[in-house]
Amino acid sequence: MIRRPRRSTPATIVALVVLAVCVLVVLCCVQALLGQTPLISLSQLLAVSSGLRWNSAATIAVAIVLAVLGLVLLLAAIRPGKPTVVPLVRMTDADGAPGADAGVRRNSLATDLTSTAAAVPGVATAVVSARRGRVTVTITVAAADPTTVPDAVRGRLLYRLSEVGPAPRPKVRVKARRARTG
Repeated sequence: MIRRPRRSTPATIVALVVLAVCVLVVLCCVQALLGQTPLISLSQLLAVSSGLRWNSAATIAVAIVLAVLGLVLLLAAIRPGKPTVVPLVRMTDADGAPGADAGVRRNSLATDLTSTAAAVPGVATAVVSARRGRVTVTITVAAADPTTVPDAVRGRLLYRLSEVGPAPRPKVRVKARRARTG
């Protein structure tokens, strides 16, 4: 159970281009029906396109640009996104049957671990970053003995991670800074 975000950027770009072309066509049709001079007339399009050849440099250049743009959009749409859900250890029922799949959102896990780290005595502030296979904690220590606080934070976070049960269990890295005095 690893959910990934949708690829909305390529879809948005294509939708906006198609919308712009449709609006332009409707605008030209409405102008022609009202007897006004269209923004782009059919005779102008035919004059421009009839003078072009398939093997001309301009036609080939436009085709290459459109092909590269299409390939970039296709690759952006196909490439998997960064996982947003961390899978949890799969539990078994009392009779040994596998339980349901479960997961926790990555930012929810980071928020939970931030409050856990901030609750350790001697920690002034805590910032947690939960990435793939690693949890990095940056703490500001405001304790009389700052050397013991990072180990206490690491121990508390490892205990909390064992309660939550992400699979696989991430490595915990604690960075400590002294609180500014004065």
